[in-house]
Amino acid sequence: MNSRSDCEGSYRITRRGFLQSSAILTFAALPELAIAAPPTSTRLLVVLLRGGMDGLFAMPPVGDKALAGLRRHINPDDQQKLDGHFALHGALSAMGDMYRNGQALFVHGISNPYVGRSHFEGQDIMESGEATAYSSKSGWLGRTLDIIGDPSVTMTLPVPLILRGRQRPDTAYPSWIKSLPQSMYSSLLPLWLADPDFAPFGQQLEDQKVELSQPPNIYVGDANSLTDLAKQAAERLKNPLGPRIAVLDHVGFDSHSNEPNFQSQRLREVDDAVGAFKQGMGEVWKDTLVVTVTEFGRTAAENGSLGTDHGWGTSIFVLGGKLKKSGVVSDWPGLKKSALFEGRDLKATLDSRALYGAILSSAFNLEPERVSRDVIEHTPTDLYTAYL
Repeated sequence: MNSRSDCEGSYRITRRGFLQSSAILTFAALPELAIAAPPTSTRLLVVLLRGGMDGLFAMPPVGDKALAGLRRHINPDDQQKLDGHFALHGALSAMGDMYRNGQALFVHGISNPYVGRSHFEGQDIMESGEATAYSSKSGWLGRTLDIIGDPSVTMTLPVPLILRGRQRPDTAYPSWIKSLPQSMYSSLLPLWLADPDFAPFGQQLEDQKVELSQPPNIYVGDANSLTDLAKQAAERLKNPLGPRIAVLDHVGFDSHSNEPNFQSQRLREVDDAVGAFKQGMGEVWKDTLVVTVTEFGRTAAENGSLGTDHGWGTSIFVLGGKLKKSGVVSDWPGLKKSALFEGRDLKATLDSRALYGAILSSAFNLEPERVSRDVIEHTPTDLYTAYL
């Protein structure tokens, strides 16, 4: 039986309804000629959580009686109440505040269709949006940018697959390498241009009209921390003439042992970064969405090292002032042994591509059918329309 309750709310659907609205399909190629989308003021920050974020740890289903037996030692003690069935890890304090202020949507029991448990294949699929690994050289954000024509920025090196398309994103990862003084350039450039082997490099510098008088760009301390990068992303996204999409890339969620410390620290880092990003966006936060992406979840049961192994279903966080209200969405499959995928993993009863497709459709004024055809294949669903 379908039910809805809002805190601003939670929404659970029947298994049959989900299968009718979120069937897993094959990806359709982007056509050579694309019509530009209507203009939009929405900003989108995508946060990649590499390693397999444990959705059961970040968002424990406290209303499922099987949870305690599966996780006797790693279930977090510090929890924030959500809708009664789900809680939120205490390390996610900024996200908890956003939820209470109508600016957070939490989705559980969700993943892409990949069930192979390989980080390499799973991360390729989470970024490409394809149903199979290594089948595309572009990513679903890159294909979105090919349609809307707006610039993007990645706070990473190199440009991740998710942003690759026909356009070239701006890479804004800060360098800690001190620039050479002008006198050194002045001495080297003539020598490079005169040498057959070095001439191409010298010509590149001349063609790009390098500003030799610019002061060195030096970063020290924690300038490359996730929080610092989030602040820099905010500075660029809130610029009216700047990019509309930014990507943060965070690693370290592969917690095969000591998960309470391991994943708690990673979650805290993400929460701090999102909080700093919100503060940095200022008034533009009202037109902003943030969404997390991870390749898969973790096993339902803890292992002998107080960790978890590669699984399937996980949780996704959508945050921002652009949301209509807060809520929890899940078609919860349960944690009984008989309900687990292959007897070990939380089942993904929701397709993450449908959620990402709904976000792109809402944020950039794209028809759902066009997003499914040209960007990330999914069956459009109304699960998220109350929130986006």
